[in-house]
Amino acid sequence: MVDAVKKISIILASDSPILADSLTSIFKGTKDLKLFGFSSSVEELGQLMTKFSPQVVLVDVSIKSDKFPALINQVAGQETKILVINQDLTPTQTIEALRYGVHGVIGRRTTPDLLCRCVRSVAAGDIWVGRGVTSELVQFLRVQNASNENGTPRNPDTEATQAPAPLPENRFGLTKRELQIVNARVEAQTNKDIAETCRISEFTVKHHLTNIFDKLGVYNRVELALFAIHHQLCPSGVRHPLLANEKSGT
Repeated sequence: MVDAVKKISIILASDSPILADSLTSIFKGTKDLKLFGFSSSVEELGQLMTKFSPQVVLVDVSIKSDKFPALINQVAGQETKILVINQDLTPTQTIEALRYGVHGVIGRRTTPDLLCRCVRSVAAGDIWVGRGVTSELVQFLRVQNASNENGTPRNPDTEATQAPAPLPENRFGLTKRELQIVNARVEAQTNKDIAETCRISEFTVKHHLTNIFDKLGVYNRVELALFAIHHQLCPSGVRHPLLANEKSGT
């Protein structure tokens, strides 16, 4: 006899009972997702957290709301992952949410299928932000990082005429090629772009990325970009060529 699929336990924190009904209906159509409870206050959320120890808490509250920090603090520090369902956030607002301890941000207009994929991804330990905002988010972080280091905002016009900065000191056992691929991913280049520039196959690019993820302890492109910028693995200036004249990479 086949064992029943273990459900991913979910709690919703929201001001909208209608949303709870909608999510219940959506998750009923899956084999692995279940909404165990709905809370409209910090107190109710605390009680549900104690009762169900959910894997994911969906937060449908604007990050500008006074209630948002209290809801996040109620969940932070536990094994539970936090997924914010919100209006389309700017990169600045997305970063603010991530700093609060949020594991994912998804828009209210998303499809049921994408919502379910997002919940599964966050429950598995990934960080989820919309693909469309990734490049903007990375660029914002790079600007912020450079501003914090120098005390003044970067000037893209003058940077364009500067020579590429040297690759940073390698502290994580990455090869030269892996550092270059990290830089390319931070610049939002696709695997196909990297393969063409390095004159290697996309399979080889994926192999390098697997090694990079293992060495850095990250799980996806967003975590890689955040890690690389935080630890200054990539120059904060202009883009760097990926050794276009090389035919193989290690």
